[in-house]
Amino acid sequence: MAGEIHKRLVTLGEKWLKRQGFAVVASELVTSGTREQADVIGFRSNCSAVIEAKASRSDFLADSRKPHRISGGLGVYRFYLCLPEVMDVADLPERWGLLYADGHTVREILRPTGNGWPSLGAKLGDWSAFQHEADVIAERAVLFSIARRRSLPRSVEQYEKRLQDEVRRAERLARENVDLAERVRKLELALYLAERGLTADKQSPAEFKTAMRRKIAS
Repeated sequence: MAGEIHKRLVTLGEKWLKRQGFAVVASELVTSGTREQADVIGFRSNCSAVIEAKASRSDFLADSRKPHRISGGLGVYRFYLCLPEVMDVADLPERWGLLYADGHTVREILRPTGNGWPSLGAKLGDWSAFQHEADVIAERAVLFSIARRRSLPRSVEQYEKRLQDEVRRAERLARENVDLAERVRKLELALYLAERGLTADKQSPAEFKTAMRRKIAS
């Protein structure tokens, strides 16, 4: 289910960037010049923009811990696109915009005013408040990847797309497996306590730690 939601968000993000005047738009590229894999990236002659599609709250939280979210990264302008219940404006990193998927359309929650899209450092309304200093070398690698993809025979392009889809699917399943393992651990501990007439909220921290150690040892 999460995979289908993510795919729909990516499609909406591509369409939204094109409506904003980005002539070059690509999705889910894997490039050798950067570890970042933007869900959607677009280029105009003077700037770039990235959209990160988040199908769940846990996906957003995992994304916020990535190194390129701290410094560098792709996109002079950056947006999260998600369902309304995933996050709100208060969750946003500094200088990020927020878009909500509303059926087959995109609802703009927080973004610069107008459709100017000035280059980095240019002064126009509130646009400078949304600008990032992007990794130029990484963006050049992305542009090369886009140009290479468009020059490939159709069969090779389709093969690479399927390969990238499978890599992303494996990564998503790995994240879900970690989440499920944690849920199983908590349920097993709750069962262990219930069998002994105990609950976590009625125990002192020391008693709870002791119960956890006994459960792990068993």
